[in-house]
Amino acid sequence: MAGKGCNSLIRAEKILTHIAYVGVASYMELLKEFQLPKSSLLNLLNVMVDCGFLVKNESNQYALGIKNYELGCQALHRKNIFEVTKRPMQELSLKSGLVCHLGAMESYSAIYLDKVESPSSVPTRKSWIGKKLELHITALGKALLAWRSREEIDYFLNALTLKKHTSNTFTDKKLFLEELQKTRLRGWAIDNEESTYGAVCLSMPVFNMYNRVNYAISLSGDPIVYSGNKVDGYLELLRQCAGQISYGLGYRNDNEYLRKGN
Repeated sequence: MAGKGCNSLIRAEKILTHIAYVGVASYMELLKEFQLPKSSLLNLLNVMVDCGFLVKNESNQYALGIKNYELGCQALHRKNIFEVTKRPMQELSLKSGLVCHLGAMESYSAIYLDKVESPSSVPTRKSWIGKKLELHITALGKALLAWRSREEIDYFLNALTLKKHTSNTFTDKKLFLEELQKTRLRGWAIDNEESTYGAVCLSMPVFNMYNRVNYAISLSGDPIVYSGNKVDGYLELLRQCAGQISYGLGYRNDNEYLRKGN
């Protein structure tokens, strides 16, 4: 059974959650909302203000204090990225039966940070952790680029050389920019045999608490795997995985898993 201190902690959490939702609340509003004894509520609010979890403005209304933000940032910044990504990626690979990669931007390239192979997937030596990838021929590269600002995209486009690898490779920068815009609008990227024949890759961005995309995840297979209506199923699995990882990095959006472009 919870003791008195535990009850106070539970009440404090409920008050913080409520104020986070409404923005600010007065003592009388909180009294009406939680129906606690007047003295108990006032004492609890005073302690929360003293600890920095709440602040009291000139109108005697309570709002969230900076302490909540500080603790959240410390928890997220000290969390190893692989602590967040490993299990969702393993589930994605297992359910899809395909190879799953985690990628990030490094200079003017993408780089594999992690790789998970399903027991039912065909082992491949064509990808490995640490391998660098050209941005314009990979789904990961497109996902990492598409959600950046137009100024950042223009900067990369000016610096990149769009080398041709197959007949599907984007070598025209205007067309590649249009592809990035399409990618952002639909919420996912594809490498349709643009890096090599016989390989197709789907990718989705991962968002952090600042709505920035520093990572992306992908599923790799052959054209037959993605034929017909199978793509929708793989995209849903990717969306779930990206949503779990984004949530683990502090991203919050109740309306959609991923934030699409404007």
